[in-house]
Amino acid sequence: MVLISMLLTAGIAFWFYRTAERLGSKAMHWGVAGAIAYQVPAWAWMMLVSRPYMAGIRGVAAKTTLSASLMSHSWVVVGILCAWVVYRFFLLKTTVKDGAAE
Repeated sequence: MVLISMLLTAGIAFWFYRTAERLGSKAMHWGVAGAIAYQVPAWAWMMLVSRPYMAGIRGVAAKTTLSASLMSHSWVVVGILCAWVVYRFFLLKTTVKDGAAE
């Protein structure tokens, strides 16, 4: 799961970078913002919701159910959704003033 998260972080950072470049905004700043927009909510969800839920499930049979599997991987979805919200409502609405882009 960590490999998938690393690949997603790199992909989201590149996606934000290219979009900011196309819009004439500061691409490096937006690339870092994209990585943060994915990682922070994903890790927060994993630590505050997903892990306590999984720790509360008793027995091996209960941990192999579909709901347990979905919950243990839900932090990836939360991170992707948060990154999309930042992309949609912040990055795409940026305006570039003269001389602001590098």
